[in-house]
Parts: sequence; structure tokens; C-alpha cells
Amino acid sequence: MSEIYSYTNYRLFLKDFFTLKKQEKPHFSFQIFANKAGFKARDHIMRVMNGQSNLSYEGSLKLAKAMDLIEKESEYFTNLVLFNQAKTHDEQLFYYNKLSLTCKATRKQKLREEQFEYFSEWYYSALRSFLPLFNFNNNFAMIGKFLDPPVSAQQVRKAIDLLTGLGLLNVDESGNYRVPSSSLTAGDEVASVAINSFHRQSLELAIRSISKTASVERDISGVTMSISQKGFEKIKSEIQAFRKKIISIAESDSEEDRVVQFNMQLFPLTNKKK
Repeated sequence: MSEIYSYTNYRLFLKDFFTLKKQEKPHFSFQIFANKAGFKARDHIMRVMNGQSNLSYEGSLKLAKAMDLIEKESEYFTNLVLFNQAKTHDEQLFYYNKLSLTCKATRKQKLREEQFEYFSEWYYSALRSFLPLFNFNNNFAMIGKFLDPPVSAQQVRKAIDLLTGLGLLNVDESGNYRVPSSSLTAGDEVASVAINSFHRQSLELAIRSISKTASVERDISGVTMSISQKGFEKIKSEIQAFRKKIISIAESDSEEDRVVQFNMQLFPLTNKKK
């Protein structure tokens, strides 16, 4: 079983902890676990593990004590519970930052923060697509000015260091950049928080383009409609298929001369009719 700081889902940590204890002591049961934590219902921990019930802050403290976690581990576990059960993006971000502070010195957290940073800044992915197209001989200031909106030379250099460090960008002997087939493993829970920040920035850039970019250089449109849940799910499937088609067009293109951001939005404007 990995150390607790490698987990971004407290339910998975509980499952692994219970499995380990069961291997060490075959008589270990949910009843024993619940009694040690001070829970009256013997199936409460099992329901929490399976996502059928949430864990209160007081409950997380009881479980941390029952699992004999040291102070720092206990702090991480209780914040992880709050992070996983947060209802808003701002709340998730708040508890993610608390998790980061708890295990900041660990190697796992350093990698996680780098992955989080990649997702949370729009120009990281833009530079990853842009740098293989043009060779500016590492003139970071010129590269930054070429982006729209522009970023500083320091931001460009930091981004390149991060991209190469994560293996998302390679540099050959001639100083040319190449994009390898690499993926990130920050964990779905962490990645979702960063991706939400990325989507927010993308929407802000789309708003900016309405007044900044000529209409022939962009395409922004929308439609308002009433639909059923079945229709909603069907539209989502069509959007996913269309997105894959767009990606295939970009991958087969051999005459790239710019980097663009493609967004699609589908969201409710009313509550559901009951």
C-alpha cells in the first residue's frame, strides 16, 4: 500500500487500508473497524468506501485515529475528505491548496503540483502546440509577444522548463522542439480542479476574442433550446463525436501556421421541470 500522500481519493485509501489490514489479520472486519472508530453502524465505513455515504469532518477525525495515522497524515486525510466532497470549484481549490501545504516536501506532491500547473494555465498547452511550429532560437521575449494575449519572457521560460520536465515537450540536438506521446497522471480528482480553471480561462479568452479578433478569424455561435434529459444526453454524445472529428482534422493537417483554442459549451439556463 502506498503512503497516504500519493492518494487523491480518500475512499480508495480506505479500501486499500481495509484490504491490507484484512491480509495482515484475517479476522479484521467492518464491525471491528467501526467499533475502533466509534461508529454505531457497522456498515457505515463500507457505505463510505462505496460512495453511498459521505464522511463528516468529525467522522474523518475518528477514522484517522482508528487507522493510527500520525498528526501530519491525519491532517492530510481530513483535508482529502473535504476536498473530495467539496461542492464548488472554489471550495475544491481551497482544500487542494491545504493538501499541498501538508505534503509540500514530498516528491509525489512536487510532481502533482507541476501537473496541476500545466492544466491551470492556458498558455502551457498553447506553447506545447506552438513551439514545434516556429523556431525562435529560445528568444523567450519574442515567443511571449507572439502569443495572444502576450505573456512575459519569464512565463515562457518557466513554461518550457515545466513542459520538458514533465516529458510533454522534447528538444533535439538542433534546438528544435518536438511533442512526444506523453500523458499526465495527476489523478482524476486533482486534474478536474485544474481543468476547471483551464476552462474558465478559455471562456475568458473567447469573450476577449469577440472584441479583439476579426469575425473572419473566429467562429462564435450559440443556440437556445428546450430539450429532455434523453435529448440532452444525445447532444452530449454528438459533441463528443464531433470533438474527436476536430482532433483528427488537426492531427492530419500538415501546413500549420497558428495555434487556436476550440471550445464547446452546453449548459442549463433553467432548473429542471418537476
